[in-house]
Amino acid sequence: MKPRNAREAKQLRRIEESRLPAESFTRHHRRRLAATAGACLALLWANAGVSLALAPSDAAMYTNFAVLAVILPVGLWAYGRIIVTTRGTVGLPAHLLDERQAAERINAHGTAHRATLVLLLLCLAAVMSLMPGEGYTERLPGAAAVLLFVALIATVAALPALIIAWRLPDAPPDDEDDEHEHGEG
Repeated sequence: MKPRNAREAKQLRRIEESRLPAESFTRHHRRRLAATAGACLALLWANAGVSLALAPSDAAMYTNFAVLAVILPVGLWAYGRIIVTTRGTVGLPAHLLDERQAAERINAHGTAHRATLVLLLLCLAAVMSLMPGEGYTERLPGAAAVLLFVALIATVAALPALIIAWRLPDAPPDDEDDEHEHGEG
């Protein structure tokens, strides 16, 4: 389980040498991060809905810029913290994970795959219902279609990490820590 290149070594070092306080690695903290990142995804979806309802208009454009100005820094911050607080289960290559981390990642990807498949089908149905047909005018603004696609991509990319952050149990206490707490060793 050694890094194969400099990039992997840097990723591993970033996780191992984290300066985050110990409470950042608890399930409660990871769930707050997942909820924050999930709220950013929800805003992205709402942004697509607002664009659908208001585009083409200045209100839709200003709303889009305002939402992106909020979710980009907050979402990227939360995602970066999730990578560190899951101790690499999210960000490290598979060969650097232990068996528990690898199993968590596989389960999360399976759950995310099923959820995003349902989401894709719902989006398909929504877009098809808005497509022009015989006797209909176009009802799907181009900006809304792009924002819907961006929301789909972001969800597909982030959902496995959010599931891992939400489900991952607290790490078992180290034996060395227990010995020092009880005055042994």
